[in-house]
Amino acid sequence: MKKVVVVIVIFALVCLSFQMKKNQKDVDVLLQLNFQNESLVLNDKKYVTKTNDTVTITKMKFYLSNIVLELEDGTQYKESNSVHLVDAETLSSLEFHLKNVPDIKIKKIRFDIGIDSLTSVSENFDGDLDPALGMYWAWNTGYINMKLEGKSSSCTNVKKEFQFHIGGYLPKQNALQKIEFEIDENQIINIEVELSKWLDSLSLKETNSIMIPGEKAIAMARIYKNIFEIKQ
Repeated sequence: MKKVVVVIVIFALVCLSFQMKKNQKDVDVLLQLNFQNESLVLNDKKYVTKTNDTVTITKMKFYLSNIVLELEDGTQYKESNSVHLVDAETLSSLEFHLKNVPDIKIKKIRFDIGIDSLTSVSENFDGDLDPALGMYWAWNTGYINMKLEGKSSSCTNVKKEFQFHIGGYLPKQNALQKIEFEIDENQIINIEVELSKWLDSLSLKETNSIMIPGEKAIAMARIYKNIFEIKQ
């Protein structure tokens, strides 16, 4: 009799597990990096901004983290270990998958651009948080949230280069940016990053280097927050 009960319980658990998986889905997140509505090209293409700076982009990397989906029934899906390093040089970094999302209509997506203070002090250096990836400063300054580098004849330094390494997690240096979008698509979420909006707002002759946390970094983060949008 006991064996029969055990078999029934195991069968019930298997059925429950199958039903739960049946009511879940994976959601693809795709990022498109653009400059002036065309796919961003590193190193080999010159662009002219609205402030008449001729620029070549050599590097663009940023963190996308703490992804939350708001569902139609009022519940939320929170991605576990939600840290993704997006690198313009690495095509595979422009796509990732949200696993086991409840099969309910998605109303909104929320995410951070950068690494929050808890993660910065956690001493978790696994995966995309590995300092060897070139996005970590030190324990007291944390991670670089956004890294943009390039060349322009407008720059006043000897190498004619611009470098923006934006980060910081301490209370008066926190450059983390929080973003929220309403969405209609439920299987694929397309995030477009229009880099020209950032550089169109700058004069590289006046501003071509921010390499430490502080007020200038925070102000720059508030500018590049606007380069993200959802493409339905």
